[in-house]
Amino acid sequence: GLGHDFLRHIQRTRVLIHLLDGLSEDPLADYAQINSELALFDEDLANKPQVVALNKADLPFVRDLWPEYEQQFKEHGIKQPMLISAVSGDNLRKLLYRAAQLLAETPEPTPVVEMPVYRHETDPNEFSISREDDGGYRVSGVAIQRAAAMTYWEYDQSVRRFQRILETLGIDQALRDAGITQGDTVYIGDFQLEWED
Repeated sequence: GLGHDFLRHIQRTRVLIHLLDGLSEDPLADYAQINSELALFDEDLANKPQVVALNKADLPFVRDLWPEYEQQFKEHGIKQPMLISAVSGDNLRKLLYRAAQLLAETPEPTPVVEMPVYRHETDPNEFSISREDDGGYRVSGVAIQRAAAMTYWEYDQSVRRFQRILETLGIDQALRDAGITQGDTVYIGDFQLEWED
């Protein structure tokens, strides 16, 4: 993962530059995975303005694939993806200009002075499992519902990451302990999944 120290550090930023590896098998899945991790840590992080750039424009292979990647990025709501090269310097000025422009457009957060409120601390990783009327299993919990909402289900890498989250949180084992079988339906937030062992 990105590491809690890094994630805490970028909470103080107003704009993120999301740099993707042009040699990745699926840069869009990488983008989705990182944004899922941002949202799991702090939902506001995933909502910060981002400049999204694919690196390694100096490689012909990456340049050839750029039109396809650019279209995919735009189809997933990334308005102005960029192709850059850290090696040759291609489009680095444009990248910095776009980041500066977004920074100028993004208001500084007003410091909020709040009175301390003492309440029972709940663990965002806690979850519960209940049965639905149709025999399916409903998994409820802050972290897992946020992870489901931030998963790009059409990308295998994102789905595998979600499966790792189920394992890490102990949800897959809890479902087995509850008696789930192959083909049963699992509900997480607004999502419906078919259980596969």
